[in-house]
Amino acid sequence: MERFEEIRKKALELFDQRKIIMPTHAVRRMTERNILSSEIKLVLLHGSLYKQETDSCGDTRYTLRGWDYEGGNIRITFVIKEALIIITVIREEEI
Repeated sequence: MERFEEIRKKALELFDQRKIIMPTHAVRRMTERNILSSEIKLVLLHGSLYKQETDSCGDTRYTLRGWDYEGGNIRITFVIKEALIIITVIREEEI
């Protein structure tokens, strides 16, 4: 769990420093799902680790589960490099 807290801290630092990369896919999903960037920060602050996996490039992908301002469940998947790379965002009721 200590490792996860280090990851959370680093992700929040990058978010606050605006060192964020959002590929077109993530931006499109945020727009379609009506998810605000401030709700991503809410998940980074208070969410729990949902999944951790290694992708085909050898990077560790983290998926956090948290909530939005109305209490709905959302998940974010990201990678940490020189920046916080948001891969996708999901509202759980869509699943």
